[in-house]
Parts: sequence; structure tokens; C-alpha cells
Amino acid sequence: MAKLTVLLMALAVLFSVFGFQGGNVPIGVLFAVVAVSPIAFLVYAVVTKKRGPRDGRPVTPEQRRRRTLVLRVVALAMVGVVGYGVYWVVFEPKASDKALSRISDLEDGCGGALARKYFTQTAEHTGPGPHPVAMFGIWESGASHAVYPPSGTPEQWSGNKLDPHRVQLIACLDEPDDGEFITDCKFTSDSLKLYRGVYNVTVYEARTGKKLGNERVAGSAKANCPSMVYLKKGIDKLHSEPEFADYQQVLRKYVE
Repeated sequence: MAKLTVLLMALAVLFSVFGFQGGNVPIGVLFAVVAVSPIAFLVYAVVTKKRGPRDGRPVTPEQRRRRTLVLRVVALAMVGVVGYGVYWVVFEPKASDKALSRISDLEDGCGGALARKYFTQTAEHTGPGPHPVAMFGIWESGASHAVYPPSGTPEQWSGNKLDPHRVQLIACLDEPDDGEFITDCKFTSDSLKLYRGVYNVTVYEARTGKKLGNERVAGSAKANCPSMVYLKKGIDKLHSEPEFADYQQVLRKYVE
């Protein structure tokens, strides 16, 4: 029990720091309180233990049981709060203070190793369209990348010259499911099967991180093999990405 309490205290301190750094003061204060609560209980236990014999009243078995019960309740409460802390750190979107100069600077809005980011410097999602969107696909390596439109496409569609401060929406592709087999892609020392990717695309408000909706979009059916590719460990196949017109078809109701 003591080792678990020390571990939970350390995690609570860590999450408290994350909370203050992430701009969530209530979370930071909550975990600070959780971190010091076992120390407060220990002080209380020591004081009451000393007070008992001095007053001629030794600690009774009932008092010991109460202390043990209180300690267990505190430990269970810490487990619950730290569990929420893990959820908050990993899954809850956080405000980003990153300077924005190009569309690719909004990539963290799709997440990464930790929680997604939202960008208070971007435009509010309100009023009639158009609602400029930054779009991000996903490489076979698992890394995301900005998706830019073909020449002549209105700038609100993730245009390379679109001011990121004007962006209202961020659209993110998840890792693909396998569609139909397209072809074998041959490389210098190996070949990989190319499947039509089937993706879930999620739309968020850039300014708040609020999720607005999910859509499904299929990759291209063309037999276009890459000249080179980086794969995640354990992956031995490729997936086609959507054509830009496919993005527009499923995202038009959000953007226009």
C-alpha cells in the first residue's frame, strides 16, 4: 500500500505540472491537493498517535481500523483521480501557444503522441460559410501530413497560401481500413500489396478542439505506387489516399 501511495503521489505531482502548463488551473490544483493528501494524513496519524498515550488513552483497535479505512479511501480516491489525469493528459485536447505561419502548423490539431491541440489564435467557427479548413492525411508510417488542393481550388480548402489564423476547421484522417485490392507495388528488394484505403475523417473546431462530426472517405482506386515508402513496424501493405475531390465531397457540408 505504501509503495502504491508513493507512486500515485508522484503521478499526481506530474499531472499537476501538466495541468498548470496546459492552462487548466483547476486540474493543476486538484492534483496538487491529491499529491499532498497522503502527507496530511500521515501528519494527522502521527499527531493523534502521540496524543493518545500522552493523555493516557492508548490507540484502540477501533481507531486503528478507522485509520486503515481512511488510508484506503484516500488511496482509492487517488487511483480514481490519477486515472482521470491519464485520460486528461492523453485524450483531452489542450490549448497550443504555437506561433502560426502556415497550414502545417495546425498539424497537432489531429493529435500525435499525446492529446490533440486547439488553437485560440484561429478564427471562430460561426456564421455562414465558407469555413476555411486545414486538412491532414496520414502516411503509412503513421505520421500526419498537410493535404493541399490542386491549382485553382478556393483557398478555404486547405490552400497553401491560406492564412492559418483564418482557419475555422481541422479535418483529420485516421489510419485506414483495407478496401479492395488494387495492385502489387514492386520495389528494389520487395513488393507490397496496394489496397484502396478506407478512412474515417474527423472534423474539429480549430479554435476550441470541439468535435463536429465523422465521415467516411475512400482512397483512390488508381494503381499509383509510390517510388519509396516508410512503414510502421509490422505493416506489410500499402493504402491509397483519397483524391482531393473525395475530401471535398464529404467535407463540403462543413466548409461551404
